[in-house]
Amino acid sequence: MDLPETVRVSAATRELIERREALQDVGEQPHGLTLRSSGEEPPAFSVQLDSHPISARCEVAPEGRRGVVRFVGCPGGVPRPLVAVELDSPQGEDVQEGGCWLDGVEYFVPSRPTAPVVWKTPKDVVCGNFPELDPFADLDSDSDQP
Repeated sequence: MDLPETVRVSAATRELIERREALQDVGEQPHGLTLRSSGEEPPAFSVQLDSHPISARCEVAPEGRRGVVRFVGCPGGVPRPLVAVELDSPQGEDVQEGGCWLDGVEYFVPSRPTAPVVWKTPKDVVCGNFPELDPFADLDSDSDQP
């Protein structure tokens, strides 16, 4: 790791950086995950989690928000994978727009540029048979009659 003389890094931080770079060069991540480079620079790494397949319908904690899994991986070099979910509706304070993470790199292309997206740990996302909710499903057609 080549750093200018003006940059001071502790030995422990230097070791962590070197270990992360070595893992990225080999294409491995801690916890037995396999990385797949998308070819972008800087590389955007996605991981394969059988429990969270891309395009799967899911429910996101908190509040049972529903959506579609768009990306599973380690954006920005985070050590553990995150799941990007494109929500059916923009609910919650943690919602952002588009497929970019905090580092400004686009890790996936959402269905529309202003699509509501959340980034969550896999434990906060449950994949399964979660169809879009119809906000008017409980209303009777006769309910507007006196």
